[in-house]
Amino acid sequence: LNRPLWSSCAMAASQAEDLSPVIDKGQSFCLNEDAAHSFGNLFIGDETLFLRSSSDDQLIILISFKDTVKLESVSFVAPIGDESPSTVKLFINNPSMDFSDCEEGKPVQALELTPEDLAADSVTNLYSVKFQRVNSLTIFVEESTGGDLTQISGLKLFGTTVQGTNMAEFKKVG
Repeated sequence: LNRPLWSSCAMAASQAEDLSPVIDKGQSFCLNEDAAHSFGNLFIGDETLFLRSSSDDQLIILISFKDTVKLESVSFVAPIGDESPSTVKLFINNPSMDFSDCEEGKPVQALELTPEDLAADSVTNLYSVKFQRVNSLTIFVEESTGGDLTQISGLKLFGTTVQGTNMAEFKKVG
């Protein structure tokens, strides 16, 4: 089950906004991406530009935020077919995960995406109580719907910023 059992009215009342402005693109990346179809394409808003996996259907997408955020929902856009993402696991605040960590670790939430979930106007609600203070989000695309590769043409995250925490202003000490 990938949708919480609360009404869309509760979502609207929470003032969720597109979190694209607080994504730290310089600290965000993707593992197993095809160099010709890279991670940066997810945020352009043009479905002809897309992210595609390289050697198999698995992807790790790390999203780092400039501010601490509360995540409420996510929107994946992908063409319908064998390369659509189907099983996605979400992890928070662990920016150094590799494929074995993602396969063996317990996600904060697992999603089974349907073709309807991948439409441009579709949003998948998250269990927002589990995504209260997020500095980074690791999105593990475990498998596609049957193809050897995975293709995603858009990604948007919705929620709110937690006031007073600009992570870009922190300096490494030592």
